[in-house]
Amino acid sequence: MTHPDDMTNPDDMTHPEDQFSYDTIADAYAAGVDTAPYNALYERPAMLALLPSLAGARVLDAGCGAGWYAEQLLGRGATVVSVDASAVMVEHARRRLEPLGVLGTGGRGELRVADLAHPLAFAGDASFDGIVSPLVLHYLRDWGPTLAEFRRVLRPNGWLVFSTHHPTTEAERLGVARYRDVELVDEVWHWVGRVRFYRRPLSAIVDALSGAGFLVERLEEPLPTPAFRDAKPEAYARILRRPEFLLIRARPLG
Repeated sequence: MTHPDDMTNPDDMTHPEDQFSYDTIADAYAAGVDTAPYNALYERPAMLALLPSLAGARVLDAGCGAGWYAEQLLGRGATVVSVDASAVMVEHARRRLEPLGVLGTGGRGELRVADLAHPLAFAGDASFDGIVSPLVLHYLRDWGPTLAEFRRVLRPNGWLVFSTHHPTTEAERLGVARYRDVELVDEVWHWVGRVRFYRRPLSAIVDALSGAGFLVERLEEPLPTPAFRDAKPEAYARILRRPEFLLIRARPLG
């Protein structure tokens, strides 16, 4: 995820019917995301603050990207299975995690190429204590099947923590005609390249969660850190009026 501050001219975009894959931008994304202020100084600290205690927990890192969250989860004592639809991104995660000695036999980390739009065939029922999915779900048009799989693989007392674009801020930024629609967005981020994702209203997010058997436990519209304020004071002032991200912690019902 980046921000319109980092966009180029929409006229530079390729045709929206072309299929988007993070493989095409994985190298640029992995090179820049750890220092991108909206990620490093805004979304990531807020996500970590929502996590419960991880010592001894088995966690699914759903959409692991270049492995930053996997490293954080492992450092907090979790056993982590990290998946991403992009094989190139998984290799970036491997390069991050291998020097830590956490992969392979006896390690607490595992990496897989897996598309969240499809069943998680590698995971048994009730096999995870928690799921972390940072800035990932908006790449899926239909959240229902994915959330149903999350519900299936979570233990009864498990949890799901995820972040996404803030629905109302995104709708205002894009100037949409119908806020309640789920719409494909095609943009170019200057430090990454062309991306495609879906914007949706808050009601669609809540309906998808409840339909899959989740109860929203916490909903956060986070403030950026003081370091973000120092790095991007104008953006910080704007976020005080319109939050850029929505974070949710949900638990299975029943």
